[in-house]
Amino acid sequence: MTMVTTRLLSGRRQAAALATLSVAVLAAALHADARAAASLLGSWDYVLRHDAEGQPQAAFARLRGERGSLLWLTCQRQSLDADQPPVRFITAAVAQRQYLGRSDPRGRSTVYWFDGGTPEVGHWLYRDRYGQIPKPEEMRAFVEKLAGASSLTVELSNYRYETQKLEFQLDPADTRNVADRFTKDCGNILRESAESSERSTSGSLAIEPRKAAP
Repeated sequence: MTMVTTRLLSGRRQAAALATLSVAVLAAALHADARAAASLLGSWDYVLRHDAEGQPQAAFARLRGERGSLLWLTCQRQSLDADQPPVRFITAAVAQRQYLGRSDPRGRSTVYWFDGGTPEVGHWLYRDRYGQIPKPEEMRAFVEKLAGASSLTVELSNYRYETQKLEFQLDPADTRNVADRFTKDCGNILRESAESSERSTSGSLAIEPRKAAP
């Protein structure tokens, strides 16, 4: 029982670490070898990366906002330990130029709304100059609402809890296409990872990192 608990805690730590680093991984992908594979879907940049076996491994979407801000959508699986199944996660993040500082594992309260509608509040994780949605279920709801919106407003908060409001103008047709493709690609990425996890943990308790996000 102790061994199972230790494995579960290890899986959670790995998932949390990957989620925290996802924007850095995304930026590196777009500025390195993945640049050639990037496609322009209207106002969005989009990258789908594959592993050595040709299976989809990561999907990234990027939209530019005001004052140098960026909206990222990320879905990825990655192996941190050869003895463990791949860790997988999905997240949305907003990056900008102002230093925000690191949040604690519970995140900071962050307000965002679509088309000037009712504000929504989520606890986003912060690191350096970006904040991100850590919970898969909140991320999926975010993408669904994003797909039908014409604008997104996000109030990021720094380590002093001072807020900075950022606006993203959305072309509905472009954003719907990106949301549909991202959802499809992400489904393939997560299914492939789940199948690999089942094979590698046959006869034991499978770790489900996607449900263990902070």
